[in-house]
Amino acid sequence: HLLSSITVDLLEHASYSSHHCTPSSNLLARLLFSTMSSTTDNANQAIQMANMAKSANEAANRVSEAIPEEAKSYMRTAKEKILDSDNLRSFSEFTGIGEPNSSFNVTLNPTVLCPRLKHNLFFFYLNYILLAAVIFVITLLATMLNPLTLIVIVALAAAWFVIIKATTEDLKFGPLTITRKTASFLMMIISGIVAFFTVKDTFFVTLGTGSALSLIHAIFRDSSKLKLGETTDDNQEPLEQEMA
Repeated sequence: HLLSSITVDLLEHASYSSHHCTPSSNLLARLLFSTMSSTTDNANQAIQMANMAKSANEAANRVSEAIPEEAKSYMRTAKEKILDSDNLRSFSEFTGIGEPNSSFNVTLNPTVLCPRLKHNLFFFYLNYILLAAVIFVITLLATMLNPLTLIVIVALAAAWFVIIKATTEDLKFGPLTITRKTASFLMMIISGIVAFFTVKDTFFVTLGTGSALSLIHAIFRDSSKLKLGETTDDNQEPLEQEMA
């Protein structure tokens, strides 16, 4: 409101100057008016974006409040336990470097292979997640360097710029009125769909490559001497007991 008041005063000053002041004064008044008008538009845009962010935050808070506290506590505990950095094995443990016997071997005996798979999946699960994350980042960077992807990103940025500028005031198409909030919501949906189809191969590559490498490691890595759990009387509890 203050900016609008200042702009009106400048407009009146410009009108007065056009009749009573020199051309240089008129030019100065017009420049000041143009600057203040642009500042007012930018301020209004910032206010609208802040209101949208506030609405989204309020919606997220309502969803969070609807979740029972017991469920929240359970999810927090599970997250802390699953993503505990203590469960991330060292590189030497993951690769078996430094072990006296061969850390990788082939076996077709189900009585040996099945327990090995189960133990490795529990013991190295965080390493497998990290491996998938590394593959995802590398694949995503390769995708972003693709000229087609760069064109799509530039096109989306240009579309957002046009939408924001075009909806400074509500757009009317007959009986239909499109506000900036509505246009931004539609652009978010369109951007999400375009982004998914642009980088969908990244998810497939990550899922396929990460799963294959993790499975190969779990099959061939002999980690039977590595146990997960606290030491009690020089005996370590297996992973299943700790997870229970």
